[in-house]
Amino acid sequence: MSSVAPSEITQFLNRGTDLATRGDYAGALPILAAIYQRIPAEQYPLGLSAYGLCLSKVEHKNKQGAELCEKAMKLQPFEGLHWANLVRLYVGVQNRRKAVEVLESGLKRHPKDTKLLRVRDEIGYRKNPYLRFLPRQHPLNKAYSTAAGKLEKARWLAIVLGILLTIGISAGVFFFVLK
Repeated sequence: MSSVAPSEITQFLNRGTDLATRGDYAGALPILAAIYQRIPAEQYPLGLSAYGLCLSKVEHKNKQGAELCEKAMKLQPFEGLHWANLVRLYVGVQNRRKAVEVLESGLKRHPKDTKLLRVRDEIGYRKNPYLRFLPRQHPLNKAYSTAAGKLEKARWLAIVLGILLTIGISAGVFFFVLK
């Protein structure tokens, strides 16, 4: 590949990344492996996270795959695809907590990135319930979450409502125990 023109390398990278984006990890892996086994990642970081994702999905080299995704993020921190690929990797190995951490970090840096927004929809990301000590489906949690969503502009009201609700529940439990 060292005798291959840079435009051809870019074509191969684009082909490999496109295959990985469409979920054809087995088809993308040989293309990306051929490139990154001969050329330093620093020269062409575009497909590095896709290569890491493919290594994880096909060969189950999860640690190496995550390291490649993180390296791609350091080399091109402005590219949302690297963040999205790392999220997909963590979801694939059933580490949802880490996937959500990476997703939230990526969305803080790139709030309008379409690749990150797409991966957020793919994984079914939802914010934590407002009242974490109650199950998500509990009627109080649903009512409070709805009210807090409507009061987003007046956030302090939502906080006061939460405190009062917590005090009310605590007082109810206290008086129930006393009886």
